[in-house]
Amino acid sequence: MFIEFSAANFLSINDKITLNLLASKDNSLDYHLIKSPVLKEKSLLKTSAVYGANASGKSNVLKALYFFKNFILNSHKMQQGDEINIVPFKLDEKSIDKPSQFEIVFIFNGIRYAYGFSVDYEKVYEEYLYYFPKGRQSLVFERENTNEYTFTVDKKEQKELSMRTPQNTLYFSSATRWNYQGTAAPFEWLRNHLKVVTTHEKMSFWRFTAQLASQDGGIIKTINQSLMEADLGINALKISKEKTSNDTARELNGEWQPMFPAGKSLTLHTQHVGIDKEGNEKTLYFKLEEESDGTQKFFSLLGPFIDVLMNGYVLFIDELEASLHPHLTKFLVNLFHNPAQNKNNAQLIFTTHDTNLLNLLRRDQVWFTEKNPKTGSTDLYSLLEFSPRKDQNIEKGYLSGRYGAVPFLGDGKIL
Repeated sequence: MFIEFSAANFLSINDKITLNLLASKDNSLDYHLIKSPVLKEKSLLKTSAVYGANASGKSNVLKALYFFKNFILNSHKMQQGDEINIVPFKLDEKSIDKPSQFEIVFIFNGIRYAYGFSVDYEKVYEEYLYYFPKGRQSLVFERENTNEYTFTVDKKEQKELSMRTPQNTLYFSSATRWNYQGTAAPFEWLRNHLKVVTTHEKMSFWRFTAQLASQDGGIIKTINQSLMEADLGINALKISKEKTSNDTARELNGEWQPMFPAGKSLTLHTQHVGIDKEGNEKTLYFKLEEESDGTQKFFSLLGPFIDVLMNGYVLFIDELEASLHPHLTKFLVNLFHNPAQNKNNAQLIFTTHDTNLLNLLRRDQVWFTEKNPKTGSTDLYSLLEFSPRKDQNIEKGYLSGRYGAVPFLGDGKIL
């Protein structure tokens, strides 16, 4: 379960920003909450939405997490002298020469973890991993000044592993690669349970959705039911496997990577009811690419959403509502709020411009990004900072500028 993520000096983010899913003491909409014995009296939120004007930095919050995860997964591939692909805040020359910082806090297998690091183009400056068995903080490792390590457990083994870790590589990644068990569980959560989807990836998941449906009769029923409830005019799917001239297995990039057997490929058609030449009803099939962009995107997201809900994963997704009708966006978000659908405490964090959702969410589920007018950096803040009344129309207040995070337009003249 995700608790919080922080970043500093990355893209439009200069000063440290923190997004957290710790719930307030508000008792309303309690089915939006996750009760965890690890947090004792505190609860976590199942969903959270980030609003803001274009170019305010909403997407950069997710891009920071995307970089964070991918550097962890690929850091061990770095060779001595390879440049780290980091982009610091460029509107302040002092920031360009400073390392970027990242930290995440999460719960996995009943244990809370905190992991973070700071890097620039050349090297890792600081890195640490803490865990909290029985609520008490314990150190797995701490790294300072690039090559100065502190270990409290498995000292001999970890020292040997640290000596194999180049200065531009994360020890967390290197140690896990060398099968150190002290980092295995948190690494597994970050690799498999944390999903980060950027804007350009969403349409590519239709193959995963199709493969998921082709392998499980129960899932294809769920997908068909979802398509019918979405009122897209689709009655069912027709999925078939065809031979191809390709003799090697084909794997797709991204968070969800379906593997197609050698020489095999999936074809997908949507089933509609049409009329034949005599005026009688007739079943017709369309290719997915013949459907609207909204239908294609909705179908593409169904597989990943079902996978996240079934396995209790955490999904970060940029611009959830793009090409979707507000009712479809609401449908997807409410899957996480519905205890019958979200039995494993999956979480959804998304950026959006869909203001219809504002009166669906609790106050602590709403976050805003805004550019600082003096520095040009991204500020991230919670709706709770404004202490809105429970009967207050949040959508109306947001659109009127009461909470910031909206564009200030000119008089509409460009000529």
